[in-house]
Amino acid sequence: MSGLIGHPGILRELHALAESADPPHALLLAGPEGTGRTLLALEYAKLLNCERAVPPAGASLFGDALPPAVSNIPCNECRPCRHINEGTHPDIITLAPGDTLCRPRAGETSHERHPLSRDIRICQVRGVIDLVSRYPFEARTRMILIDPAERFGRDSAHTILKTLEEPPGHTVFALISAAPEAIIETILSRCRRIDVHTVARAEIEAGLVERGVAPALAAEAATASRGRPGRALAFANEPDLMGVRKRLLERCERIATASNADRFRYSEEMAERWRRDRATVLNEIDAWEAFWEDRLRAAARVSGQGPAATVARADVVGATAALRAVQRARDDLQAQVMARAAIDLMLLSFPRSTLGGPVQEDTASHA
Repeated sequence: MSGLIGHPGILRELHALAESADPPHALLLAGPEGTGRTLLALEYAKLLNCERAVPPAGASLFGDALPPAVSNIPCNECRPCRHINEGTHPDIITLAPGDTLCRPRAGETSHERHPLSRDIRICQVRGVIDLVSRYPFEARTRMILIDPAERFGRDSAHTILKTLEEPPGHTVFALISAAPEAIIETILSRCRRIDVHTVARAEIEAGLVERGVAPALAAEAATASRGRPGRALAFANEPDLMGVRKRLLERCERIATASNADRFRYSEEMAERWRRDRATVLNEIDAWEAFWEDRLRAAARVSGQGPAATVARADVVGATAALRAVQRARDDLQAQVMARAAIDLMLLSFPRSTLGGPVQEDTASHA
């Protein structure tokens, strides 16, 4: 079964686009990680290639009638659908930072490999341009997934523009991004943008139960996922990850009550980790968001007059400002602003709390 949970409106839009006389040659699926952006792109690839959508060439070589078109597409049973679901289709290709599709200039002998590159380089774009100039191996429509699309270098972004605007008829692009504001406007203008939002907790919970997850675990994973079905599936498959999340929230509690000196030490450690493993830092940013959302909800429940209500109103203001700071830090990090400066600003924007003891390192929370 597909990992996609939710987004019925987007699925209807993708069906309509695939069935149109002139489907878009470039989609931008923009939204938080774990919301199903890549699965939606693959759904579009299946819609364009499912054998039930358009009968395979040669079906009537011996006079047999072509099977009628059917509405239940993608069928998830034909060869293209199966291979796309399994991640083995030779014409569904992901372009990401690293060495994928790297093609040195003609005659260049000193081009070094760059598997750990943080950006999509111009040599990779040359590889894409060369690839799309040739027919697919077996697909009716090849798909190039670009993930994350905001990681184009300046030269590579400008080099891909013409191909992105006028690819051959047998190729479509699907750009995946959590930070579309970091993509240059000339690329954005060449894409049909689809915003992929978080999914309601009840919808995620129902999707997990449908996939055989025990109801209690499904409810816990759906709550912990904060609207991201991909994360909920990960929690359901590895419940220990929810323990990691709990430890992250405990760490947030300690930092929120720490002195500025301790906060700066924490920022330095977090910025250093950003250079090695960005995913864990983004997970920690998400934990900060959950932490302040919990405080905002708790403060908002206090009503009436008196000292407690006055404190609660101040807490609402402080938590709201903290949430804005968390979002700004996430955007800055994904836009490749200096990590230490972005995290320092976030921490200094948090409301003043009762000072606690020194921060203890929690290596388990980095897992």
